[in-house]
Amino acid sequence: MNWPLIKQLAKYGTVGLCALAVDVQIFMLLRHAGVDLVSSNVVARFAGAVTAYCGNHLWTFSQSTHTSDWVRSSWRYVLVWTVVTLLSTFLISTLTRFGAPEAPSKLMVEMMMPLLNFFIARRWVFKK
Repeated sequence: MNWPLIKQLAKYGTVGLCALAVDVQIFMLLRHAGVDLVSSNVVARFAGAVTAYCGNHLWTFSQSTHTSDWVRSSWRYVLVWTVVTLLSTFLISTLTRFGAPEAPSKLMVEMMMPLLNFFIARRWVFKK
């Protein structure tokens, strides 16, 4: 067993659950306030992304607090976040167009992304 990888994956999952909670709650609040689906998803994902980036930078991948480390990983994170947000928005929009309820669609789509994101983050975004 690769215990360091398992420990890192567990940390990533914990941070991800916190970020998911932020994301879904903001999405639901915005939708309840009458904000359109796409805008709600983008804003909610952004809030979740900030939560995840900070948690993963400092705890999961134990990056230093030096400005150079923040700058190097942040532009990579933004690029990955943008692509995944486009994919997420497309999938949620597609599911709801076929009649699926919004909240379960959002939750299902967001639960599919973490494993892909973990390996991209580990191999590229937060690579030392």
